[in-house]
Amino acid sequence: MRNNNSKEKKQEQVGRKWCQLKQKEQIWISSLLRDSYIKFVLERERKPSKSEKEFIVACAYLDIEDRGIGITVNEVRKYFESKIEKYNNSIIKAGLEPYNWK
Repeated sequence: MRNNNSKEKKQEQVGRKWCQLKQKEQIWISSLLRDSYIKFVLERERKPSKSEKEFIVACAYLDIEDRGIGITVNEVRKYFESKIEKYNNSIIKAGLEPYNWK
């Protein structure tokens, strides 16, 4: 009986929105996305293209699924897109922007 309840709870949590996540989960996901974006910019010395942004989200989503956090990829993508400008500003503020960065 107990197994059935835990399976039902997992199924309920699959399609959660960003605001429905626990604060620890939100912090972990946001730091994962931020670190991935900044690492990309520093390694390639440019901002990622649209397809490369999708790749960053996809890689992060695999880690999110491995951790068992129930959120849709669309919610992760929406959050990531909303924070890109903030990530860019943090790179500039730290003085880490590449010389040819526009």
